[in-house]
Amino acid sequence: MPLLPGFVAASAVGAAYFGAWRVLNGRRRVGEPPLVRGSLPHLGVALAFGRDSNRYLNHCRAQHGDVFTLLIAGQRMTFVLDPLSFGGVLKNPDLSFGPIASDVMDKAFDLPNMHGTFDVEKSDDAARRYLKTPALTPLSERMGAALTRVLGELEKTRLAGASGEADLYRLVWDLMFAAGTDALFGDGKFCPEAAAAFGDLDRDFPLMVAGMPKMMTRKGAAGLEKLVPLFEDLGPAASQWMRARLAIFRQVEPKKVGRVQTSVLWAVHANSIPAAFWTLAFLLVDPAAAAGIQIEVDEVLSGAGPESGDGAIRIEQLDAMVRLESAVREALRLSSGSLTVRKVVDATSIETRSGYWKVRRGDRVCLAPHLTHHDPGVFEDPERFVVDRFLVRDGQRPQFTKDGERVGFAFMPFGAGKSMCPGRFFAVNEVKLLVATLLRRYTFDAPTEPLPAHDLSRVGLGIFPPKSELSVTWRRRAPPR
Repeated sequence: MPLLPGFVAASAVGAAYFGAWRVLNGRRRVGEPPLVRGSLPHLGVALAFGRDSNRYLNHCRAQHGDVFTLLIAGQRMTFVLDPLSFGGVLKNPDLSFGPIASDVMDKAFDLPNMHGTFDVEKSDDAARRYLKTPALTPLSERMGAALTRVLGELEKTRLAGASGEADLYRLVWDLMFAAGTDALFGDGKFCPEAAAAFGDLDRDFPLMVAGMPKMMTRKGAAGLEKLVPLFEDLGPAASQWMRARLAIFRQVEPKKVGRVQTSVLWAVHANSIPAAFWTLAFLLVDPAAAAGIQIEVDEVLSGAGPESGDGAIRIEQLDAMVRLESAVREALRLSSGSLTVRKVVDATSIETRSGYWKVRRGDRVCLAPHLTHHDPGVFEDPERFVVDRFLVRDGQRPQFTKDGERVGFAFMPFGAGKSMCPGRFFAVNEVKLLVATLLRRYTFDAPTEPLPAHDLSRVGLGIFPPKSELSVTWRRRAPPR
């Protein structure tokens, strides 16, 4: 009898918990994909998904097939994992990327009502116009010259002497951030204060974009506020793209201009920096691949050696480095953690190989291309870095198949459809320029330690940064005879 009150109380608490779980986490309706609600009210499967999204998605696929809905922090997210079904999602007119972009601008950059602030269509058109050939040529060459200049400055301090050791990610980070910031926004826009503020913003970005309370993202929020006034205007010799954007923002309040421009600063550097790191890292642990890339760089840049002139790489030289481009794409395949997300603006059905599935208005529909990138049914030996996997031969890019059918969306580090990153051509050029600039001047020994793991807290946000440092030994190359 003394135990009865405790038993009754525990039963009441359990019933209340179960009731809350059922109400907050919802139920599956007829025609909808299998629903994975998790055991925590409202949070659902957020903790398990956040620990290792790849592992968790593969676990759910083994149980429920290629289409299922997860409840993550109150949001219903339907995942379509079969790459041969991606087309049906991307073509559905009731699924939109616009609300997703607006939500990111609101939560991460404190800019609500993006569409009411500036002409988003004109801004997108400017990106598409200036971030592909022929307008991309002057920007890429300017980036190459900036990398050479910044590297020359580092050779007076951190890279002084004939040889030494360096943290590869820190080296790449400093080179790419300084050169890319000035190349895009104009000479002098890079400064140590901007680099420090960007680092704080970038570290807290996953929490900020998830809408976490300000008390959990204080450094990131402070970094954002330091960057905003620095990017309200442009420096001398800013890129054509940035000048076109500023013309679109002529009637916009300066502080809001700074927020929009800071979002571009983040989008450019947060992915190109880790992409450049992984390209170099994968090459350094594969001596045969590194030797082949070194030969290509030297042959293409013959007559413009490590000590010649300003060392600027011309666009035709960059385009000729086809094996290096394949290496960049292979590194992107192995290090991308991006999700392609659409909001359901009207209740609809999505078409997949397994049938039609109903989704509710307000739900998210997600493609997880990083799982495709590691699918042995699409990519042979998918965990291995194969330097020539994406090599263009006779003007043709390689094709990939699954179950005997061509996979049109096998490689998606930049997304797909209308939301495909307009800066993808510049991003690949940036990485190629960084690798070629370093290989022209230095020889790197293979690391004695294993490659670092991916920072999985960045899932859904693009290229995974390394979770730890990677020390490399470098030596200055002798000038050509």
